[in-house]
Amino acid sequence: MVLRSSAVLFAWALSAASLSWFGAEVPPDPQGPQGAAASLARGAVVTFERRGPADARPEVHVQRARLLSLAVERGETPSPFLSPGWFRASYRATVTLPVRDRYRFRVEGRGSFKLTLNGEVALEGALRPGKPVESKEPSKLKKGGNELQLDFESPAMGDGQFRLLWSGPDFGFEPIAPEVLSSPAADAAVLAGERLSRGQQLFAERRCARCHEPAERRIGESAYGELDMAGPDLRNAGGRLHRDWIAAWLRAPHEFRPDATMPKFAFGSDQELHDVAAYLAGLGAPQAGVEFPADAATHGAERFLQLGCVACHVPPERDRKEASVGDRIALDYVPQKWQPGALVDYLQDPRRDFPHVRMPDLRLSRDDAIQLAAYLLKTPAAALPAQAGDADRGRRIVQQQGCAVCHALEVPLDERRAPRLDNLHADHGCLAEKDKERGKAPDHSLSADDLLAVREFLPFAKDAPFRRAPIDFARRHLVAERCTACHGLDGNPSVWARLAEQASAVQPLPPNQDPRAQGVPALTWIGSKLQPSWIQRFVLGQEKSPRPWLTARMPVFHVRGEAISAGLVREHGYGPQDEPQVAADAQSAIHGERLVQAGTGFGCVQCHALGDKPAIQVFEREGINLITARGRLRHEYYTRWLLDPMRIDPDSRMTKYADNKGHTAWTDVLGGDAAAQFEAIWQFLGTKLPRR
Repeated sequence: MVLRSSAVLFAWALSAASLSWFGAEVPPDPQGPQGAAASLARGAVVTFERRGPADARPEVHVQRARLLSLAVERGETPSPFLSPGWFRASYRATVTLPVRDRYRFRVEGRGSFKLTLNGEVALEGALRPGKPVESKEPSKLKKGGNELQLDFESPAMGDGQFRLLWSGPDFGFEPIAPEVLSSPAADAAVLAGERLSRGQQLFAERRCARCHEPAERRIGESAYGELDMAGPDLRNAGGRLHRDWIAAWLRAPHEFRPDATMPKFAFGSDQELHDVAAYLAGLGAPQAGVEFPADAATHGAERFLQLGCVACHVPPERDRKEASVGDRIALDYVPQKWQPGALVDYLQDPRRDFPHVRMPDLRLSRDDAIQLAAYLLKTPAAALPAQAGDADRGRRIVQQQGCAVCHALEVPLDERRAPRLDNLHADHGCLAEKDKERGKAPDHSLSADDLLAVREFLPFAKDAPFRRAPIDFARRHLVAERCTACHGLDGNPSVWARLAEQASAVQPLPPNQDPRAQGVPALTWIGSKLQPSWIQRFVLGQEKSPRPWLTARMPVFHVRGEAISAGLVREHGYGPQDEPQVAADAQSAIHGERLVQAGTGFGCVQCHALGDKPAIQVFEREGINLITARGRLRHEYYTRWLLDPMRIDPDSRMTKYADNKGHTAWTDVLGGDAAAQFEAIWQFLGTKLPRR
């Protein structure tokens, strides 16, 4: 159904292009129940098993894996539900092919493995760094589903690593794409394992350990600081927040945000809520006032679309029911909550009063922050119930409720009232399903499934958060940090791209509001595409974007970025080190310099800048500056990309220069050998790379 009326569009005072954002319904997520086969789910089933003495306590965790690869460094573990050390990882998947054909396989890494295809052993052996094991003869795979099993065993110290590659009749060795891997959706062991992971994420997000500490460890010792996360600093709450909103939030936080990590506390009466609100509203000095230019809200609405805010948030004038599309967050309550100056400051630096805030740092300019704040505050919001409160009583209630356990406050913290982790009853207190069983414990408004997930995680809570498992951390936080709101993954478009596609069906969007037109990259191959140190610097905001034309803004993940980037690399089967720099081959570089030019080669400089030399004639969209390639990209990915860009990224505008036999039209350079020519370009770019 397409909605077109100006009434439905809330009479936006913007251009028709901006209005078209809200002119159509968005289809279901392709991975959702309406978009995937009911019996299958994308990805392989992987069983992680701790190896050791026969009489050791079994440690097993089953989950779904995107890729047939991993890397685990010494002291790490492939799953937080296994202690570090010797492990086995067994992958099972159906590989679906459009036609029958012959494929060769290669495995590289550190450890030992056995690959079975349709019940027959295709390849096995011991892995040593730099010595891959490769099939001597191709394996016949049939049209449709082919059953694949890969059993990998790490060395005794647990520092295992493997990457499974295959090659077909028209492509060289490459990882098996997630799009062709599937496994049973209702696998009971997978569902149980995924529930444990969900329980761990909830245990960390809801700050459970701040009240229920483990007896043997301090929460600050958790592997990634997850258990040490705190709520916002409230010592200046009155300078940021409106008093009546504080009371309404305390009454029912999950009515404002269903995903709120703040629980609902058992206050004795509404008067107590207003007493606490009066106390908190009196803390701190008001932020400096801000003057909004007359056109600030209009520009802010436009920037909201250009910066991709719409990917995570429902625009404030829209029905909050639209939050179901992409699980977005409604913003209609912003005028009720924020003091104007404080909102501007928050948009510029979300961590200012809340270091563990989920809102990432978009590094907004002051002008952008003012325009966005004007837009968010412009939409009228319903008045909240107003009632006077007693600040002194409120302070005593804050102390009684133990608010300082999670929030910075100048109040004494009473002796521990909550039981330690080892003494918790999984069906009482916070995890009770019925109010009478909860007593005075906080209410986190968890669903029955989420309650079950936390209960099942509790036996692992004293160990799992203290184990370094980068792949697991990245896997959980790609969801928690909403990475797929802006980036496609495994052939699925981002939330933003789906919204833009539907909006464009009503009226074409300007390119600066369309992530595909801008060239926002997918995350599918990110860990095998980029050098580890570059990913880390970029995620931490220490590296400039190689796509300066984007209006979309890559946020900075100050707290979790380092661990996420490490996990992305390990998931693709690589360790933490960059590829070593090797001096460029001078003779090869001469050919490479010729090949990048227009007239004597592929004409790369037509669309790509080369250092400080701008692109000659951009077609559709500018390319990335060629000089950045050697510092950013892995050599293997670079080669795969040039051989067939569309195979890696179907949205790519990059031309394919090599035919299926590995030749190019430039036969007078290196005999037209595509691999040799692309290597020559790589060598040429190496002459421009600053030495580290």
